[in-house]
Amino acid sequence: MDTKTFVNQFREAFGEAARLPLIFGWSDTPAADTAKEPGCLFKYLRHAFDGIPVSISADNLTCGGGRFYTGFSPMPEHVPTFVSEKEKYKESPEKVLECIGLMDVRKAPGKWLNFIRADLAETFEGMTGLLFIDMPDVISGLCAWAFYDSNDPETVCLRFGSGCASAVSYALKENEDNGFRTFVGLTDPSARIWFGADDLSFAIPASRFRTMAGTLSRSCLFDTNGWNRIRARLNSVRRAIPSWAEEMNCAITVCDTEGVILYMNAASRKVYEKHGNLIGKNLMDCHSERSRAIIRSLLETGGQNAYTIEKGQVRKFIYQSAWKEDGRVMGLCEISMVIPAALPHYVRPSSDGTASGTSRHDA
Repeated sequence: MDTKTFVNQFREAFGEAARLPLIFGWSDTPAADTAKEPGCLFKYLRHAFDGIPVSISADNLTCGGGRFYTGFSPMPEHVPTFVSEKEKYKESPEKVLECIGLMDVRKAPGKWLNFIRADLAETFEGMTGLLFIDMPDVISGLCAWAFYDSNDPETVCLRFGSGCASAVSYALKENEDNGFRTFVGLTDPSARIWFGADDLSFAIPASRFRTMAGTLSRSCLFDTNGWNRIRARLNSVRRAIPSWAEEMNCAITVCDTEGVILYMNAASRKVYEKHGNLIGKNLMDCHSERSRAIIRSLLETGGQNAYTIEKGQVRKFIYQSAWKEDGRVMGLCEISMVIPAALPHYVRPSSDGTASGTSRHDA
């Protein structure tokens, strides 16, 4: 399978919301000119996921542990004590040494470790593995794909190790041993801070990907009701909405271009609770023809609409606006907030120092 075919299949399986993986591997020449950035390897990987190829070496990776787990240098002498007594990840330095011995960290097979996002890579040739970092819904799909043709309980492994160990070290060893295991990671608290609170990693060694590539389109990630529901949730607007919107003191409702409701915050769900769960329902069904015409117009023009209403002596301000991605209208967002009977109105001076109009209050 070439990279273009894989990216197309991956997008079909997971949708646009999932991050494309990084292709990583060692070489004797760098794929990019990467400036030294003090600290963790994962600081570099954020750039790679944003589409900026990254090349790491012993010279521009400042973390001693990172240089060790990527195979560029021996383990620093302080690591066992640091991991045990400072980070408190192991009971004793002896436990650390025993664990590292079991990991069997391999030496870097090249001077440079390159990370290139899959859609920017011309080929899988020379690849050591694929690295995914995403939310649990994506990781669950990757696990299901890995288990599709294998009943071995070690098909998907979660092992102790630093973030770079779970992302790189295990995959390098597995690939050199022509193994079949894949690795869930980013459970190391020290590395998690460089990605989101809901992110985990998943590494597929090249030795395993050669088989898995042929099973992707035959797995549950294509044309099954269970995965279709997860895929829809993964690609819903909910993922792009900040967590603070959930408990705002106003009702927020978001729909797509067909009027299908994608998101309702707590206040919006409270307002409409007598109608049951409205996520997935079409808001056109509960509006008059006049309102439907306004909604259609907003979706067609990308415009906005504002008005006030009063019901049961409660006054509300309603603001409706099309929401967009990359300039393209994706749906409609409505914000509804309770307002007082007497709403203060202030006239502020314009940029030239003058004010126009009338006001209930001085500016």
